[in-house]
Amino acid sequence: MIHYHAIVKGRVQGVGFRYFVQGEAINRGMKGWVRNTDEGHVELKVEGEQQAVLDFLDRVQKGSPFSKVTDMQMEPLTGLGHYKDFRIRG
Repeated sequence: MIHYHAIVKGRVQGVGFRYFVQGEAINRGMKGWVRNTDEGHVELKVEGEQQAVLDFLDRVQKGSPFSKVTDMQMEPLTGLGHYKDFRIRG
């Protein structure tokens, strides 16, 4: 199991991007959360099996049909968040 934190930049607010991220995470059995930031970005934390998380992050970086990801900063985290599911935070 691995745990990652990411900040996604670009046209990612007001286009359903958090719902896209949540759907991709749930389809891959990931746990964690996603939220909008005050700076206009999207922030997420995700944990799961290594290859599934890496595939998920790759898909998020490519974006949804209505978004345009211009930059994504990712960092592995030590330890696990022990999330129960994958949620959209307010």
